[in-house]
Amino acid sequence: MVSVFLLWLLAAWTNGKTSPPVPVVAAPVAQTLHVKHEVRGKDIFVECVVDHFSFKKGVHDKKEGEGHIDVYVNGQKVNEVFTAAFVVRGLPSGKHIVRLELVHNDSTKYGVAHEFEVNIP
Repeated sequence: MVSVFLLWLLAAWTNGKTSPPVPVVAAPVAQTLHVKHEVRGKDIFVECVVDHFSFKKGVHDKKEGEGHIDVYVNGQKVNEVFTAAFVVRGLPSGKHIVRLELVHNDSTKYGVAHEFEVNIP
């Protein structure tokens, strides 16, 4: 008897050309990392623009759209930064590869990174 009622209800929806409600699930928004840098003496001044992202310090959980940037120089992690603009100080003379990786505060990676080369005089 219940199944007959459900079939009748489904038929009523389709005859009235009304579809049953479909749940809407929001997809995670992808972050993009845009970087400007300038060498001044032995320092690199870095500015980042990260779409759909908030820098959060002191929170160690994984929340979409929040986190920080891990800074690597020549493959070695040198810092975690919690601001969009920062300075990498005191690099020795020569060429260096700088890599910036966007991470959650639990240290899992977003899969978003930017790499550039600098020459320190």
